[in-house]
Order: sequence, then C-alpha cells, then structure tokens
Amino acid sequence: MKKTILILSGLVFLLFSCNNAEIEQLKNENETLRKTVEERDQDINSFMQVFNEIEENLAEVRTKEKLIVNRASSFETGVDRVEAVKNDIRSIDELMSQNRENLKNLSYKLKSSKGENKELGRMLANLEKIIGRKDAEIVSLVSELEDLNFEVEDLYTSVSKLTHENLEQGRIIDTQKTELNTAYYITGSKKDLKEKEIITKKGGFIGIRSVDKLRQDFEKDLFTKIDIRETTVFPIDAKKVNLVTTHPSDSYIIRKNDEKRYFSFEITKPEDFWRSSKYLVLVLD
Repeated sequence: MKKTILILSGLVFLLFSCNNAEIEQLKNENETLRKTVEERDQDINSFMQVFNEIEENLAEVRTKEKLIVNRASSFETGVDRVEAVKNDIRSIDELMSQNRENLKNLSYKLKSSKGENKELGRMLANLEKIIGRKDAEIVSLVSELEDLNFEVEDLYTSVSKLTHENLEQGRIIDTQKTELNTAYYITGSKKDLKEKEIITKKGGFIGIRSVDKLRQDFEKDLFTKIDIRETTVFPIDAKKVNLVTTHPSDSYIIRKNDEKRYFSFEITKPEDFWRSSKYLVLVLD
C-alpha cells in the first residue's frame, strides 16, 4: 500500500512539474509575441508619421506652386516679385529634399523591420511615384520660369543636378568622340625614321626581302596628332613613297605630278583607312 502511495505521489509530482514547465514555456512565448506585436505597432506608427509628413510637405509644395504661377503671370514688375518667386523655389526645394530623405529612411526602416508588411511596401512604392511625378512637374516649372527670365535653375536641386550630369555626360561624350577621331602620322626618310626608332626591318633572310615595319616601342610624342574628320590630305615631295603602317589599298591615293614626283597622299575613305591602325607612317625617298 505504501509502495502504491509513493508511486502515485511521484506521478503527481511529475505531472505538476510538466505542467509548470509547459506554463512557463507558454508565458515565454506569450511575452515574445507581445513584444513582437508592440515592435510592429511602433514600426507602423513610425511609418504613418513619416507618411503624414510627406503628404503635408506635398500639400505645401502645391500651394507654393500656385503662388509661383500667379506671381510669374502677374503684370507686376520689380525686384520684390522676382525675389518672391526665388524664395518659393528655395522653399519647394527644401520640402522636396525632405521628402526624398524621408523616403530613403522609410525604405531602410521597411527593410530592417521585423516581418513582412506588403501594405506598407505598396504605400511606399506609391509615394515614390507621387514624389517622382511632382519632382518632374517642378523641373518643368523651373524650365518655364527660366524662359520668362527668372534665374531659378540653380535654386532647385533636381535641375542643378540634372544640368551638372548633362554637362558631365556631354564632356564625356566629347572626350570619347575626340579619342575616336584622333590619329597620328609621321613622314620622313628611311634613315631619319630608323634613327628616331620609329621603324625597323622585319622578315626576310639575313636582310633579303625584309620590309620596314612600325616598331612596337616607338615614341608616340614624335608623331603629329590629327583629327581624322578634318585632315585627309598630306602634302609630300618624294620620288618614292612607302606606306609602312597597314591600311586598305582602296582607301587612299598617292598623287604624282608630271615630273614623276609624288606630291600628295590623300585618304579617300577615312573610316576604312583608320580602322586597322590609328598611326600613319610614310617613308619618303
């Protein structure tokens, strides 16, 4: 009997211990869930505050846009009117800069927040579109003001940035075009070009049937730089002309006078002529 009581007491103790453990686990899980919900609520509240701030900024931007249009179309003249328009543009620029910064922060918060919130993601994407469209509208407005002799282009960040990017892109394109259309040439006697280490003998057997070739380690500064779009004719004066560099034979003409002297090297197909080499070496004797 005593043995039975001991066994039952042990079972009760085990059941009580298990129940305590389960209850403690449930408490922990409930606390974790409560914290997660609180954090998510805090994230949502934080998002909504920023959303509201952006909407308020956009409403103020729209108001200032109307003021600018009214002032710009007014028949009034004077410094005050112009300065008022400039101040409105500065104010709009500040508001839009705040909006762009808020969007950046929202995007970061959304990525780092716990759990996925598709609704917030959609709201953020929609806001980005709205701000993008509004930015484009203001850029257009600034352009129109410039046409009316209001010097406001440098006062709006997007226009200034776009202008700078366009100028920079233009410079890059110009540089690329210049490089693409740059070539180099040199003329001289065989002796002179050998002494300058421009050409060397290649091929043949112990000098027999060897040909003049452009050296791989030639000094580039000895050549004259040209724009291939502008320079196609090279005056020369020689009984013999040897084209050392490789170019299509149908892309140039070497002209000879009545005294059987060569007086002109002319490129007839510049694009074809310079495709294989941007260097022209003429040996004149």
